[in-house]
Amino acid sequence: MGSVVAVRSGSSKLLITGLVLISLFLIVQCSSNEPAPTAVVATATSTPAPVPTATPGPTATPFATPTAIPSPTAAPTPENLERGGILRFAIPEGAPHNDPHLTVSTALLSWGAGQAYSRLFKFETTGGNSIVVCDLCESWEQSAPLTFKIKLRDDVFWQNKAPIHGRKLTAQDVVYSLNRQATPGYPNAALLSNITEFTAVGEHEVVIRLDSPDSEVLEKLADTHTRIVAKEVVEANGDLRRGPTIGSGPWIVNEVLQDATRLLVNEDYYGDGRPYLDGIETQVMPANSVRAAGMRTKIIDVAQVELDQVEAAMERLDEIRYVGIENPSAGIEIALNTNRSPMDNPVVREAMMLTWPVGKHFVVPGTDGLVDTSNPNPGISVGMPSLKLDWLLPSHRFSHAFSQGSSGIDRANELLATAELKPTDNVIIKVGEFGQAYIDQANEMAEGLASVGIRAEVERVSTRVFGDAVWTAGNYDIMVGAPPPISSTTSYLFAVHHSAGPWNTTGYSNPEIDRLIEAQAREYDVAKRGDLLLELQQLMLDGSHRFIASTRTTHWMFWDYVHDFEPITPRGDTDFLTQVWVTAR
Repeated sequence: MGSVVAVRSGSSKLLITGLVLISLFLIVQCSSNEPAPTAVVATATSTPAPVPTATPGPTATPFATPTAIPSPTAAPTPENLERGGILRFAIPEGAPHNDPHLTVSTALLSWGAGQAYSRLFKFETTGGNSIVVCDLCESWEQSAPLTFKIKLRDDVFWQNKAPIHGRKLTAQDVVYSLNRQATPGYPNAALLSNITEFTAVGEHEVVIRLDSPDSEVLEKLADTHTRIVAKEVVEANGDLRRGPTIGSGPWIVNEVLQDATRLLVNEDYYGDGRPYLDGIETQVMPANSVRAAGMRTKIIDVAQVELDQVEAAMERLDEIRYVGIENPSAGIEIALNTNRSPMDNPVVREAMMLTWPVGKHFVVPGTDGLVDTSNPNPGISVGMPSLKLDWLLPSHRFSHAFSQGSSGIDRANELLATAELKPTDNVIIKVGEFGQAYIDQANEMAEGLASVGIRAEVERVSTRVFGDAVWTAGNYDIMVGAPPPISSTTSYLFAVHHSAGPWNTTGYSNPEIDRLIEAQAREYDVAKRGDLLLELQQLMLDGSHRFIASTRTTHWMFWDYVHDFEPITPRGDTDFLTQVWVTAR
């Protein structure tokens, strides 16, 4: 899922890094989901943005208590586990080439041949939360605010292919690879831009030093784009675009074609008895309908498809299973331009929100539903990506802002009676053509405004126009569209909600929001950072200017012979595939 804007003592460097990084992730969504339709926007360099005011160091702890973190929790062997078999699934598009440092493509890095490579860290997911754990490392220690010492495992070997022939992985390999990724101009260099030095100490220790405190540094090193490659393999052909792909990860590349990738299990992998499969076969199937048909005919075992195709398959086939993964930072975003009348009046904005339908979710027949039915506002968020559920604003905190039905209309009328709203005020709701759900949302919003006497007109625009006019230029009264696909908490907050953010097109500014954004980006203490983020989100909601009205759920269906399929993929991490196993088809 993404990367991070590094926090630097010089704020201009921070923002430049963020702009470059964000422009990359407009191209591809690095998250657990199939990319939603995305607008084409101007590059970051075409619209210079103001620079946020620099702030002092962390206001809480200067750095977390030095801690040695062990390898991932040893998962118990699944009951009735059957090893072996090939898992077949489909992705909507293929990779442009095979060099992990020269592309941001999740088709390569998350789902394709890039899985052959290891990382220093990876993510462990439990209960909907994600934490950083060791991959190539055995432990790590933060010995100073800007220094991390990482001890490597001593049982990691490169896959046994020429020109590397299965030799042991060393600290020098890791340093070479990270320096290569950080090469200026390389597409994933921004992930490591706040790291000033990588140093190998002996064969099994790497020391990294930061330019400034950064609460997301380990996330960057665990990101699916931060893959460790070998110098000999790069030098064989000058780069890795055409391979060979030789890593130290759980899978060995057997074949890479234009429309398919075949991976075999690495029997020498250090991963505690995993993977359980013999291999993975990934096929490129751009159309949802084709993937659904592939499921019905058992050409593939797992498919990400639209909800109606899940429903149809489950009505016809008892052996089909389903899982929905909700993304609180994706879906239908609504933003109000606070520089324009009547949205410049906070009372009017609050009243408008009370008239709008939000939190739509759909339940698949034969399942327990996608959301907890006791949640009074399912599917609503302020749009902030997060690795931890308890960092997200609880649903009950949205209740005052979105009182649905007659009570909401009554409260909106009460507010508008005090707002001195001019009878001539009229607003345009610009909606990007990202899908029918977006159009329906905009039309229902116009109806809601009409119910309290505000005339609103819906203007549909292409995704290209939406990107240029709305995302970049901020030319709208109210907008409905897809949010920027940024999977890092810090990069999202700086880009969208900081007063100097390049995508803060609502014009909303609050010095306390700026302070909290900068403070959480430097806060290493997890609990204290969580408190800052909760306070920050409440202020964002209180501003009544930007939120996600219906979060997006990614729908997966699979056959009942596929076990332990839990596609939670923080920052594009697909390590969960090593835990999947299959029984007889």
